[in-house]
Amino acid sequence: MGFSSTLTNAAVKIAEKLRSEKATLVIQGDSTEQVPVQFNPSEYRITSRSEYSQKARRKKDEPVVSFNGNKLSTLNVKLYFDCDEVTSLSSVAGAVKGLITGESDEKDITKTIDKITSLTRISGDNHMPPGVVFVWGSLMFSGYADNVAVTYTMFDKKGKPLRAIVDLTISGMNGASDERSSPFNSPDRTKARTLTEDSSIWSIAGKEYGDAREWRRIADANGIMNPLEIPVGTVLSVPAIR
Repeated sequence: MGFSSTLTNAAVKIAEKLRSEKATLVIQGDSTEQVPVQFNPSEYRITSRSEYSQKARRKKDEPVVSFNGNKLSTLNVKLYFDCDEVTSLSSVAGAVKGLITGESDEKDITKTIDKITSLTRISGDNHMPPGVVFVWGSLMFSGYADNVAVTYTMFDKKGKPLRAIVDLTISGMNGASDERSSPFNSPDRTKARTLTEDSSIWSIAGKEYGDAREWRRIADANGIMNPLEIPVGTVLSVPAIR
């Protein structure tokens, strides 16, 4: 199941509209909620990985290497929060309230931090943690939080956190939708495709199914044990997905 099918259309549409100068988290649990990032990150890291398996061969120095598919990409970003930073009308109102009453919700950042740490907790009727979209400028990364580590760096006299650093790791896909995992784009009838020097079983799967990771369907249908050893000119049967 792709992330586009688990994150509702509403969450994705909201994220698409938020492509602006301000980084935002769109959290999709029982409802959709936007959590603006107080300070845009100075950097973020996206890691993409592929998975291979190796099988030793007798009388050969090199093992047989098989491509097993792509793993989910990961986004790692540090988010900074400081209650003394006046960033909105609500924060101004909170500051004024603090001057009058001596107390202010703006002096406690845990409410915002709790929304982010909720990404690792089971969400209501979904029986799983909520999905999340991190959107900033041209980046729209959707998936699920693998890790949320919070470091509190400053407190008031009563022990309320005033500053925090959130180290957030999301596993998922970089893009508005998971187009590579769409069975609705698969062929409705079996086709035959010839392997050329410029093609591979993965490129054929990507073109016919919209998902290179569906190469195993083609391999199974053609009795292929090692996709790296298919001779050029082989006619491959591309089965339909029903």
